[in-house]
Amino acid sequence: MYDIIGDIHGYASALKRLLLTLGYQELNRIWQHHERKVIFLGDFVDRGPEQVETVQIARRMVEAGYALAVMGNHEFNAVAWATAHPTQADEFLRSHSQKNRAQHQEFLTQIGECSSEHQQTIEWFKSLPLFLDLDGLRVIHACWHPQKIETLKPHLDDNVRLRPDAWRACWR
Repeated sequence: MYDIIGDIHGYASALKRLLLTLGYQELNRIWQHHERKVIFLGDFVDRGPEQVETVQIARRMVEAGYALAVMGNHEFNAVAWATAHPTQADEFLRSHSQKNRAQHQEFLTQIGECSSEHQQTIEWFKSLPLFLDLDGLRVIHACWHPQKIETLKPHLDDNVRLRPDAWRACWR
């Protein structure tokens, strides 16, 4: 059985209260349940006061096998923000415009833009699948649209993650 949690946006305290309410316990810094798993629907960052802790909670759960996660648009944007444009010097896949910086600044401040923790978090975001097609359950951040998923499939690896060479093609 799965508990589906979406759009945490950096509110680790609220996430921990929710996990407690659902019967999860924190053991050795990993939230776990003896019968169920969480499926995180992405959007771990951008907004709240505890963004790094939110990512750590989800990441530890996923890596320990107590949760699954898919990429949300905020993780996608964070990767594109941190990814150099392959053909335009000093540019990134996601423009560092005032508008984009304003949306993403709190995460960058909390994690330390360009720090090793930031780079490791970006790599973890890249490891997240875009969707899950489980036995009897389909999970995606926004909308399960069969034609759009078929369009994406050539850009995905066997674990439904964007291939490293596909980021530019999939960015607007």
